[in-house]
Amino acid sequence: MSTALRYSRRQPGAPELALAVPQGAVNRAHLPDPQSRAHFIAAVAKARCDDGEELELLGEPVAGLSHAARTRLLRRVGVLSPTVTLITNLNVWENISLPAAYHGSPSPERVAQITQEVLAAFVEEPLALLARLPDQLGAMQRRLVAFARMLVTSPELAVIDGLEEGLSREECACVARFEAEYRARHPSGTLLFVDTKEEHP
Repeated sequence: MSTALRYSRRQPGAPELALAVPQGAVNRAHLPDPQSRAHFIAAVAKARCDDGEELELLGEPVAGLSHAARTRLLRRVGVLSPTVTLITNLNVWENISLPAAYHGSPSPERVAQITQEVLAAFVEEPLALLARLPDQLGAMQRRLVAFARMLVTSPELAVIDGLEEGLSREECACVARFEAEYRARHPSGTLLFVDTKEEHP
């Protein structure tokens, strides 16, 4: 089976880490500590590694990529994480549509269609949500907006970090539906949920 993501980290004083994520699957990775998790998410979000790290995304090692090649690769990868934030002075619609406007695709009409469909699957008044600024949103709404922004780019590989952190039980039940929404739109895509391994006494 092809691998959508390979990652390893070997640094003095830190746990050794190795991940291999099969292509086309839904996977969950429980990383040993918050620092390891932060390093992993940063590496994937930037397609760039620090010393002691190795990363391969969708069959391409990120080491030595040119700027153009890295940009092309990142357009195939989506990351949803508390560390990947919304732009505070732009409203929800502007936050969602800005990456597509920057890259020139998909079309504004297609962005609007995807956004409407995704938000309507989770909230009763998606149009009202689009006009709000990030500071006017709760944690669940912020996560939903970032999720919609990610889906607009149609990522072949989607990495979702700390999906349920800071949410109520009701909100956790809502974001749990992100998996089905992604799979419905990208049946052959790869989805990886990341969290920190729980420590047991």
